[in-house]
Amino acid sequence: MKISIDVDLSPEELRRLFGLPDFTPAQDLIVEALSRQIEKGLDGSLLPSMMRALVEGGMQSFEAYQKLVTNLVNPGRGDGPEEAPD
Repeated sequence: MKISIDVDLSPEELRRLFGLPDFTPAQDLIVEALSRQIEKGLDGSLLPSMMRALVEGGMQSFEAYQKLVTNLVNPGRGDGPEEAPD
Protein backbone atom coordinates (compact mmCIF):
# COMPACT_ATOMS: atom_id res chain seq x y z
CA MET A 1 0.00 0.00 0.00
CA LYS A 2 1.26 3.47 -0.84
CA ILE A 3 -0.02 6.60 0.88
CA SER A 4 0.80 10.13 -0.24
CA ILE A 5 0.16 13.33 1.65
CA ASP A 6 0.51 16.71 -0.04
CA VAL A 7 0.94 19.72 2.20
CA ASP A 8 0.69 23.24 0.79
CA LEU A 9 2.56 25.63 3.09
CA SER A 10 4.08 29.04 2.62
CA PRO A 11 7.71 29.48 3.73
CA GLU A 12 6.44 31.38 6.80
CA GLU A 13 4.05 28.56 7.74
CA LEU A 14 6.80 25.95 7.29
CA ARG A 15 9.19 27.98 9.46
CA ARG A 16 6.58 28.16 12.21
CA LEU A 17 5.74 24.45 11.86
CA PHE A 18 9.37 23.50 12.55
CA GLY A 19 9.68 26.15 15.28
CA LEU A 20 12.48 27.99 13.49
CA PRO A 21 13.23 31.58 14.50
CA ASP A 22 12.05 34.53 12.41
CA PHE A 23 15.12 36.36 11.12
CA THR A 24 13.14 38.96 9.14
CA PRO A 25 14.07 41.87 11.48
CA ALA A 26 17.77 40.94 11.30
CA GLN A 27 17.58 40.60 7.51
CA ASP A 28 15.90 44.00 7.27
CA LEU A 29 18.73 45.55 9.31
CA ILE A 30 21.35 43.95 7.07
CA VAL A 31 19.65 45.20 3.91
CA GLU A 32 19.37 48.68 5.41
CA ALA A 33 23.05 48.69 6.44
CA LEU A 34 24.09 47.47 2.98
CA SER A 35 21.99 50.14 1.32
CA ARG A 36 23.65 52.85 3.44
CA GLN A 37 27.10 51.42 2.68
CA ILE A 38 26.38 51.32 -1.05
CA GLU A 39 25.20 54.93 -0.97
CA LYS A 40 28.47 55.94 0.76
CA GLY A 41 30.59 53.74 -1.51
CA LEU A 42 31.49 50.09 -0.97
CA ASP A 43 34.48 49.21 1.15
CA GLY A 44 36.68 46.79 -0.80
CA SER A 45 36.65 44.19 1.96
CA LEU A 46 32.91 44.34 2.69
CA LEU A 47 31.64 42.26 -0.22
CA PRO A 48 34.14 39.36 0.07
CA SER A 49 33.61 39.07 3.84
CA MET A 50 29.82 39.12 3.40
CA MET A 51 29.95 36.45 0.69
CA ARG A 52 32.19 34.26 2.86
CA ALA A 53 29.74 34.55 5.77
CA LEU A 54 26.76 33.79 3.52
CA VAL A 55 28.40 30.73 1.96
CA GLU A 56 29.54 29.34 5.32
CA GLY A 57 26.12 29.96 6.88
CA GLY A 58 24.40 28.44 3.86
CA MET A 59 26.50 25.29 4.11
CA GLN A 60 25.73 24.94 7.82
CA SER A 61 22.03 25.36 7.09
CA PHE A 62 22.19 22.79 4.29
CA GLU A 63 24.01 20.30 6.54
CA ALA A 64 21.41 20.81 9.28
CA TYR A 65 18.63 20.25 6.72
CA GLN A 66 20.32 17.07 5.47
CA LYS A 67 20.59 15.78 9.03
CA LEU A 68 16.92 16.59 9.68
CA VAL A 69 15.79 14.74 6.56
CA THR A 70 18.07 11.78 7.31
CA ASN A 71 16.68 11.50 10.83
CA LEU A 72 13.12 11.71 9.51
CA VAL A 73 13.73 9.00 6.92
CA ASN A 74 15.83 6.75 9.19
CA PRO A 75 14.63 7.26 12.77
CA GLY A 76 16.88 5.61 15.31
CA ARG A 77 19.90 5.74 13.01
CA GLY A 78 20.79 9.39 13.67
CA ASP A 79 23.86 10.84 15.34
CA GLY A 80 22.16 11.12 18.72
CA PRO A 81 22.91 9.00 21.78
CA GLU A 82 22.03 5.39 21.34
CA GLU A 83 19.29 3.96 23.50
CA ALA A 84 19.97 0.89 25.59
CA PRO A 85 18.05 -2.21 24.45
CA ASP A 86 15.19 -3.35 26.70
